[in-house]
Amino acid sequence: MTDAELTDFLGIADCAPEKVRRYLAAMPPEKRATYERMAEVTLELQLWEQGLAPKPEGVIVCREHKR
Repeated sequence: MTDAELTDFLGIADCAPEKVRRYLAAMPPEKRATYERMAEVTLELQLWEQGLAPKPEGVIVCREHKR
């Protein structure tokens, strides 16, 4: 995942570019890997909801509860 893609995923694209660069540069590799995996699972869930892929392993999907 590129820095630009991660910035979009984290919702910080509207922040000052220099602050974003410093934030990403200081981010520990483990934390970045976690965010990248979250983005992958998000895409996998979107594909599953559209019927284009299987549900990701280990993911619990909650639906709206009706009373």
